[in-house]
Amino acid sequence: MRNSDRTRDRTGHSRAGKRTVIGIAAVGLWALVSVLVHRIPHDVSDRSGAPLLRGADISPSVSGAFKHSCIDCHSEKTRWPWYSNVAPASWLIEGDVQRARSHLNLSRWDSLDPAEQRTLLTAIATVVENREMPPPQYVMVHPQAKLSSADALQVIEWTHTERRRLRGSVSARTSK
Repeated sequence: MRNSDRTRDRTGHSRAGKRTVIGIAAVGLWALVSVLVHRIPHDVSDRSGAPLLRGADISPSVSGAFKHSCIDCHSEKTRWPWYSNVAPASWLIEGDVQRARSHLNLSRWDSLDPAEQRTLLTAIATVVENREMPPPQYVMVHPQAKLSSADALQVIEWTHTERRRLRGSVSARTSK
């Protein structure tokens, strides 16, 4: 019996060919089920058109750093990639964005009181200085989101300046 005879079944089809067809069918079925499972589009917020960090005194360069590194998770201006509509990736991405917004939502900055803003400014400076944000796994998929050293320094300096400004505005209000 020849070696090539052993790789064929009784109908004359190769085993490798059958595995390929089964694999393609499985991937197709997974894609179909995934799209059907995640048929609901992402919510569009009433704040999606609002400026980031409304009420903050922020320079265009610092605002630009937030736009290219933070808005996809920490605002309601999320640019959803195509794979965010395919389960199970959609579940992971939506969970990450919801978690991020619960910690810091740049689209709702003006709804926070100055004490909360100062606390968040301290947290922003800390995570940027420690290179914890944007997270390495996000930067791996979105390399353009990585903060340069200069951008990181500008963001950190802005957080200190904005905290001082907020502290001054609170003390000016309480002394009147």
